[in-house]
Amino acid sequence: MAANPKIRRERQNEGRREALKTVLRATAGEAKVREIFQLLTADEAAEFLGIAEPTVRDMTYRHELPYVRVGKRGVRYRVIDLIGWADSRSVPPQS
Repeated sequence: MAANPKIRRERQNEGRREALKTVLRATAGEAKVREIFQLLTADEAAEFLGIAEPTVRDMTYRHELPYVRVGKRGVRYRVIDLIGWADSRSVPPQS
């Protein structure tokens, strides 16, 4: 069952906020807005995430990866959304 669009949007915003905090901490506040909101192609997103390009396209098709529609059928990926997505999937170390 698909999540309510309002709930999905709120989760994306929360993920973006956490990703922004992560980026700002990692760069000591030197991150450029233009760089973290840059749109990447599927090839660039795959390289950024360290996974195969067909996997990125497959995950996009299944709505598992955040993307931005460009035109009628094109998609791009925001760097900040990819960072948030990757952070949400990371597993904390076991103590």
